[in-house]
Amino acid sequence: MREMDSGRRPFILKTCAGLAAALVPTVIGSADAAAQEHHHGMMMGQSSADGYTMPASAKGCGTCEFWGGPRRVSKDGKTITFIGLGWCNNAKSDNYQKMTGPEHFMGTWRKWSVLG
Repeated sequence: MREMDSGRRPFILKTCAGLAAALVPTVIGSADAAAQEHHHGMMMGQSSADGYTMPASAKGCGTCEFWGGPRRVSKDGKTITFIGLGWCNNAKSDNYQKMTGPEHFMGTWRKWSVLG
């Protein structure tokens, strides 16, 4: 029994080390990408409290009827505020069932009915 325990321990330690070596770059890369996205958003007028904004007249996934992400239209109807990404629900789009940003644009765009 003692031999089995001592044989398992090095295996477990090697396995854990291998997992850590594989996951750490992924986690760091994700954090770096999030920081870059945050920086890009801030350059485009985003504030962490309000979210990303764009004109309601712009053509992009965020103003499309088929985009399924959190968004709200300003009281005057001129701007839309977004918080995060959304799913493309247009079966004719190459991005169907994929996450996209509100500023992304595809040729299958159709104006969101809320915008009139």
